[in-house]
Amino acid sequence: MKKMTEKGQYTRRDALKLGLGAAAVASLAPMIITRPARAAEVKTLTVADVGGAYGTGFSKAFYQPFEEATGIKIINTVLGPDPVPQFQMMVDTKNYLFDVALLNPEHLVRLNKEPKPYLEDINVTVSNPQDYVPGSITKQFGGVSIFALALGYRTDTFASNNGPQNWVDFWNAEKFKGRRGLWRSPICTLEVALMADGVDPKKLYPLDVDRAFRSLDKIRKSIDIWWTGGAQATQLLQSGELDMLSIWSTRAQTAIDGGAPAAIAWDQGLYNIDGFTIPHGSPKLDAARQFIQFCMDAKRQSLYTNDLACGPTNIKAYEFIDKKKAALLPTAPDHIKQLQLIGADYWGEHQVALTERFEKWVMS
Repeated sequence: MKKMTEKGQYTRRDALKLGLGAAAVASLAPMIITRPARAAEVKTLTVADVGGAYGTGFSKAFYQPFEEATGIKIINTVLGPDPVPQFQMMVDTKNYLFDVALLNPEHLVRLNKEPKPYLEDINVTVSNPQDYVPGSITKQFGGVSIFALALGYRTDTFASNNGPQNWVDFWNAEKFKGRRGLWRSPICTLEVALMADGVDPKKLYPLDVDRAFRSLDKIRKSIDIWWTGGAQATQLLQSGELDMLSIWSTRAQTAIDGGAPAAIAWDQGLYNIDGFTIPHGSPKLDAARQFIQFCMDAKRQSLYTNDLACGPTNIKAYEFIDKKKAALLPTAPDHIKQLQLIGADYWGEHQVALTERFEKWVMS
């Protein structure tokens, strides 16, 4: 424990001990509190996520166990649709509405483009970085869950072994007949169009935008619905209004869990990472760092999968997840190797211009 005492952090071995039960957690609580926290200066920590299943799953996996381990009460709040302006407002006014927030890498790119700092370093250390999905842990970001945009299709239209398996199939309207849908957003949709046109998923960025729009021109007449929200995509798959569509894997799984005869094809999918961050100048910096370190643990991450169909960033979490459940998650070994990380740097730079171009194309 010497290393932990010196740095105010706990190792992976210590984190695993936290899963032994309430008594063991309580006994370790003094070890994972840094000197400022021991001074009882921090009694609450406000953590913002996106609500819904995230709040439910993260509460069981992170919020309640951290409170039991440290005595620091977690207050859960929900972020707005775009958290970047919230971050800027809080740091500019020093009116901190939350101490930790769930962002994705594209948000960090946008914040870091500003002339002043809006994010703190999280100071997370792990002894097994090779067990984390690439991009999960950076200086300012502690990734805890992964979601993917994949191809969802109805198994009552296509037998599960004869349905479209990738975007090349989706674009083949002659062979795979049925009503189709795509996300009304250039993000992911341009990547999907390029992969359908034969671009290697590992060589997507920078996007060949003109080629992507030429590819979209080929499928345009076969697109019946351009969906705009995750709940809408779930409903379209669940009701059978569409036979195949691009869809967030969590939303597709919601439809499947609700009884829809549907399946997910992971080939040529795209994944993104949700991770915890700290607003710059946070008055609860040490406690926020403790919390994020706590969430890196494999067993902790495994617990939210009962409520949230996201994949843990720590692949060791699959040692604690039921095999049937694991097979449904995007970071399952057979799935993650078929997925490509969305280019946060690219979209942080080009999102506004390409959204305008994409909307003009859809409306033309």
